Amino acid sequence: MGMIPPDTIEQVAAANDIVEVIGSYFPVKRAGSVWKALCPFHNEKTPSFHINPARQSYHCFGCGAGGSVFRFVMAYENLDFVSSVKRLADRAGIAIIEEQMSAEDDARLRLRKRLLELHKEAADWFHKNLLRTPAAAKAREYLKSRGLTSGVAVNWTLGYAPDSWDALSHFAESRGFSHEEISKSGLVSTREESREYYDRFRDRLMFPIRNDYGEVIAFSGRVLDASDTAKYVNSPETMLFTKGNVLFGLHASKRDLINAKTAIVCEGQIDLISAFEAGVRNVVAPQGTAFTERQAGMLKRFVEGVVLCFDADAAGEKAAERSLAALLDQGLLVRVATMPPGEDPDSLIRKQGPDAFREIIDHAPGFFDFQIARLPGQADVRTRQQFARKMGEFIALAKDPVIREDAISKTVSRIGILREDFEKLIPRNRPAASSPREISSDEGLSFEPPTHAMRMLCLFALRSMLLRETIRSQPWLKIIEGQAGADFFEKIIFSPVDPQKPASISSFLASLDSSEEAYAVSLLNERLAADIEEAARNFWKDFCATQISRQLKRVQQSLITALAAGQDIADWQKQQKEILDLKTVLMEIPQPSMPTEDPF
Repeated sequence: MGMIPPDTIEQVAAANDIVEVIGSYFPVKRAGSVWKALCPFHNEKTPSFHINPARQSYHCFGCGAGGSVFRFVMAYENLDFVSSVKRLADRAGIAIIEEQMSAEDDARLRLRKRLLELHKEAADWFHKNLLRTPAAAKAREYLKSRGLTSGVAVNWTLGYAPDSWDALSHFAESRGFSHEEISKSGLVSTREESREYYDRFRDRLMFPIRNDYGEVIAFSGRVLDASDTAKYVNSPETMLFTKGNVLFGLHASKRDLINAKTAIVCEGQIDLISAFEAGVRNVVAPQGTAFTERQAGMLKRFVEGVVLCFDADAAGEKAAERSLAALLDQGLLVRVATMPPGEDPDSLIRKQGPDAFREIIDHAPGFFDFQIARLPGQADVRTRQQFARKMGEFIALAKDPVIREDAISKTVSRIGILREDFEKLIPRNRPAASSPREISSDEGLSFEPPTHAMRMLCLFALRSMLLRETIRSQPWLKIIEGQAGADFFEKIIFSPVDPQKPASISSFLASLDSSEEAYAVSLLNERLAADIEEAARNFWKDFCATQISRQLKRVQQSLITALAAGQDIADWQKQQKEILDLKTVLMEIPQPSMPTEDPF
């Protein structure tokens, strides 16, 4: 759980009703005491996805997915646990104060919150300027010329920065933001000779840049006059914004990325917006010309492959090549889409429609095939030599052995070179990634389902706090030793989960890995008699009696074998005594009111 205190996790769970959270992602319908929906984690025609508001959990009877509200956000948004808690905390307006936070960290947290507020208000201010002010007429005309309607402007909160040195600065001051907050926001530039500042964005069409939470953290401003000034001006890097850590449009497209398993990488904001609004929604755009390792790692959370859709010029080709290392290092399949001469995604969609764009994307060749196809058929020796070295450098970046082998085979065939000669050109030391892929804390863990008897014991322990107290007072570890599901049972025994408090259940479920959590939800959803305490204690007594009988029989058989062989029987006698002592202790548990069937 990282540094987030358990009581904070429980507070976040209590403030986020699971029906409301899941219902904010897709439609859910009441069905008696539960809510149902089509499962988002597998294809189905009949709803088998159940949400239990009393238990604050979900379970799919089709694919077995299940868990707490935290697990749902983790699975649906492809987040780790800490990020899911923070996401839900933001939704409920709860501040996440990590344990052992220093005064410096506290001040930084407060400043970050204020800068987010400032960026949100600035985005709204720019947006109102675009829609209402006469000075923004040319910005509105520009959008119209690019086929972007007022509805699109509203969807993406596009704005206009007036041609003024201090209009935004005065607005921010009027909203109560301090000189320090305005200075550190990146929305203004400071004059070197004084502490005075002036607006960074002037007379520009404004694109808010959002993190994957949807929070505005920076801006990109496009020039409207054909002049010598930079076409785009972006916010500088701040405590909110690091260019190489953000993908434009990800907040809107991430669900479509997961569904498509492929990301279409556009070069600019307008290309992305045009594609998204035309129905091609699995799109993102880097905040620069090439992918960073951090951006590639973010994409890996959502997709298996990418289609690079940069401009069909030398700069675009270079950008694709510079993106390759980061993308291949994450194990992503990389393809390259080539636009018709003089076209980009925006212009192609406006002229020929989204289907023409989809056609190019669907037939985009793999990166290595794209490179091989660029070698002229009658290339001279020097050109082929240069090409071979370049392909060797590209192939060295590939981690997947299948992709690597395919690229080598096609390259040697295309160039007309012996394989062993070409392999000498492939660098042996592939550049290592500077930032490893983020994975969920439970990735790779397996869960061995308990036996029927252990399953019933887990069910009773999970639903009865009194039984857990009884078991904790007994030498129970000796009883369950070697049983499938013992680790899971131990987690239940030591948990403070209160089955009558949904927030407590959510907090407990959040402490489990994904397979254990789904199993626990299935236990919580089982119907039991209203009064389970007597049944629970009787089952524990029968379980103990059966286990002790088996252990004693096994040790006694070993003792007989040792005596017959003339071996030292001291260890076997010691084990027998321990089992008999254990039996004596457990006799204190009340006898069941009636015999029960042997759980084994």
